Parts: sequence; structure tokens; C-alpha cells
Amino acid sequence: MYPTLCKGDRLELGPTEPLHVGDLVVFRRPFGLVCHRLVARQEQVLLTKGDACSGDPEPVMLRDVLGIVVAVVRGSTRVVTADLATLPPPPPWRRIIDHLSVIILDRSRRGAHRLIRLGLQHSCLGELLASQAVQWASIERLMASPVQSLHEALVPNPTGPPSLQDGRPDPSMIVGIRLGPVWLGTFHQSTERLDIRPVLAGTRLEFTLREALQHRLGS
Repeated sequence: MYPTLCKGDRLELGPTEPLHVGDLVVFRRPFGLVCHRLVARQEQVLLTKGDACSGDPEPVMLRDVLGIVVAVVRGSTRVVTADLATLPPPPPWRRIIDHLSVIILDRSRRGAHRLIRLGLQHSCLGELLASQAVQWASIERLMASPVQSLHEALVPNPTGPPSLQDGRPDPSMIVGIRLGPVWLGTFHQSTERLDIRPVLAGTRLEFTLREALQHRLGS
């Protein structure tokens, strides 16, 4: 969404309806959250696009939208989306620091990801780590809160997962999986689809986690 949004901006979200062409919408993807501009709508399918993107619009299902951006906070300045053009860009020195921070963080993350995957793909160590992770992992129902910051867009429902009259879990619910403070992914019960963090995809942990979720939440 650059240059409309800059790295470090905080987004405040409002309800997903009513939606209008031109709104900034935040939606869920397996790798995280995305903010794009709504360029068209076809019933339950939204066509979205980043402001700097020259390619085709990206289709998004309405059910995956977490909210509409109602305000942006940059530094100590907060403006509603209608006044985004008045929001001053960050100073050049801030951009340099942000760029260097991204490079350092990216290299550190890739190194950590390689070590994690090596451990999880080891025949004995991987099975042990996967079983321990599943034992200590927690699940929570996901819902969009009326107004929220981008990093808080997925929040647990304090009432817990809904149940049908016979006590079975609601098959339409989506649950988030955590290992302590670490976000692992989401599980769509209706399709039994597990959207796991890319670094964990294809490892023993993904298989063990899916098996445990199907056993616990399966219809």
C-alpha cells in the first residue's frame, strides 16, 4: 500500500459493512494479514489492489475480511482515512533506519527458520518437538472486533468456541493456534484446512498438528 501507507503505520479497523469502492480493507491470508484498496465488488467476492500495484486485482472472499481501515496512526499523528493525504511522510532518516532494520531482521529470521526446519525435519528430534508442541499448543476462536489495531486484528472470543445442540463444535468456526505467545496458524473446521506458518509447512509439526485438530474438532 506504499505510498499511502508506510512501514510502522498503525491501522485502526472498523466493521466490514458497509463496504464502498476505495475503502482500505484488511483481510486474512495464510502468511498473515494484508491491507489493500477495494476496487470492485461482486456479491461475496471483493477485488482488491495495492496502490502501487500495476497487476490484476486480487480476489478476496468477504468472509476473510477483518475490517475497514478507519484511521491511521503514524508516529504521534492520527488521521481518519478521508484525511490520509494530509499525513506527512516519515523523515528520510527514518526510512534509512527502517530499511536497515528490515534487512537485519530478515536475515536473522531466515537463519532462525533454517534451524527450526532442520530440527523439525529430523526423524527423531522432529517427532519429539512436534508432539511437545501439540501438547502445549492452545486454540481460540477467531473473530473481528469492531475497532482494532492491525496487530490485534485476530482476537479470541472470551465465550469460547460455540457448540451445536448435541454438543459438537460449530463446523463453521475458525480457530487460531498458538504455542505460548507464538502464532502457529489457523484451522478452518468446515474444510479441515490448516493454514500454518510457512516456516512450519511440510514439517512433522504440520502433520501432527492437523491430526490432533481433526481428532479434537472433527465432526
